[in-house]
Amino acid sequence: MLTADVPVKGALALPEDGVAVVQLEEGVFEALDLTCTHLGCRVRATENGFTCPCHGSRFGPRGQVLTGPAAAPLHRLASRLEDGVLHIAGKAGT
Repeated sequence: MLTADVPVKGALALPEDGVAVVQLEEGVFEALDLTCTHLGCRVRATENGFTCPCHGSRFGPRGQVLTGPAAAPLHRLASRLEDGVLHIAGKAGT
């Protein structure tokens, strides 16, 4: 995926791939799995992070748990930046 598509201090969710890419600050990217760590529902991106529609868990922009019932953060995915393209390991289509 092209890093130019990700807003600074924002996220680009790719729900069809189950991934969100967050640009924490200029040029600093993190890839997160959109699977809730509570019971495996697909979380949704919000203005302030991510929310699970099934049981209400909320996660911050880095995937950290803000409110449960989830007790563990969203899983970070291995990624590498190459020529403006972020390659994410373990997820098809990204």
